[in-house]
Amino acid sequence: MPSQRPIPPLLSPNFSALPYTSLTLLTSTLGATTNWLVVRFICAALKSKSHGTGYDIHSTERDSYGQKIVLVSWLRDEAWWRESGRKLSIDFEKVILVDGLGSGLGLGSGGIADVEKAIIKAIGSKETRNDGGNVILVLDGLDFLLAATGCEVLYVLDMIGELRESPTTPLEISHTAFVMSLAHQARSIMSVRGLDTGVAKDVSGVLRISKGAEESADQEDVEERECLYYVGSDGGVKVFERGA
Repeated sequence: MPSQRPIPPLLSPNFSALPYTSLTLLTSTLGATTNWLVVRFICAALKSKSHGTGYDIHSTERDSYGQKIVLVSWLRDEAWWRESGRKLSIDFEKVILVDGLGSGLGLGSGGIADVEKAIIKAIGSKETRNDGGNVILVLDGLDFLLAATGCEVLYVLDMIGELRESPTTPLEISHTAFVMSLAHQARSIMSVRGLDTGVAKDVSGVLRISKGAEESADQEDVEERECLYYVGSDGGVKVFERGA
């Protein structure tokens, strides 16, 4: 067993009071990495009954209460994670590891679409669903993926937003996989969503137009944009730029 507490006491409040739907961002610099922090985040998540319950994450009990982790890493391989986890007594039977570094996930022609498909597959796998409980997604090294592929930031943000919707039933998972498959074949994608700030009387939502995976690099006939739209009570529609 580790000679010290796996979670430093000063960090306990930050690890034990996380709602299931929350997003935690860990940032680093060239001389200071977050690998030690990610491992302890995983350790705390597996020890808690559910995010935000106030369970004692310093407990040495090895019961993870059905909580599952899907870990996707582009910076460290599976051997590194298992060795680091072993030092904190992390049960990797509860961690679904997607080795983005070893597999080159997202670096091929499929790009972000391949990444999202792999993550959705891991979230919907038999291993994550058999015991019930929450599924927590950890993405390690998204900045590397951006730098290595030159992918637009908006694509990655859209992927994260879609993943946070967290499909939980076989129907939802199948539907998401279906949509992703069509997006991979599409020339263009037009998607609508509600306002992030809530309801507005003169705005119905946000319209985003983006290139599909089938759009060739030498074809620029799909103009990517994001704008607002309003559907009136008479069925009339207005589409306009933000701030207009």
